[in-house]
Amino acid sequence: MHFPVFADIGDKPCLVVGAGTLAARKARILEDFGARIVQVSPETCGRPFVDSDIDGMALVVAATGDRAVNRRVAGLCREKGIPVNVVDDPENCTFFFPAVFRKGPMVVAVSSGGACPAAAKMVRDRIAGLVPDGFAAEVERLGASREKLKKDIPDPARRSRFCEEELKKWFD
Repeated sequence: MHFPVFADIGDKPCLVVGAGTLAARKARILEDFGARIVQVSPETCGRPFVDSDIDGMALVVAATGDRAVNRRVAGLCREKGIPVNVVDDPENCTFFFPAVFRKGPMVVAVSSGGACPAAAKMVRDRIAGLVPDGFAAEVERLGASREKLKKDIPDPARRSRFCEEELKKWFD
């Protein structure tokens, strides 16, 4: 079972090995979260993957369509402790791409652990339908006033209850 983690990949190098539709989709998702994409494939940079391509990477996606290359990439990443996603091969992944819903500062991620991505997308869409218009702006407002709230309501439990009460109004 995988533990869900929200990682800061902003301005960090992330390697995508491969050039097909799945590689492009994974690269777009990473770019949406601020990653600097390095893509390696004969189609994009004129050469195949070499072992040293993973050096210095925050994470790696193997999406070549060649299972042997993808497994080699995964093995190298594991040796160096670099998170790796091998598309359509959950057994070789150390992380999965969740189905993501973003609205303002809020990010909701749903995963089936690679078992059934369609199920994760279905649940994500249901959750997205529950979030009212304007809710993200309220979250941003509360976030912007967080330091003031810490001064005005120093007790973390009371502050949390205050924020919950403010946010509940959106769901009544």
